[in-house]
Amino acid sequence: MVKVPEAFARLFGRKWVCRRCKTVIKGDSQKIRAGDIHCPKCGQRHFRPKSKEKRLKSK
Repeated sequence: MVKVPEAFARLFGRKWVCRRCKTVIKGDSQKIRAGDIHCPKCGQRHFRPKSKEKRLKSK
């Protein structure tokens, strides 16, 4: 996983993925849960947090 907290915040902090069209947006978690933010592409209000899976390094 990411060792540097600044890098972790940049890659995953406040980022949400639309469940319908997979668009990544930034937003506050309280506003996302309240439904105040919608997807700019499809208008959907259902999001999931960005996955924190391992990233492969290319050598």
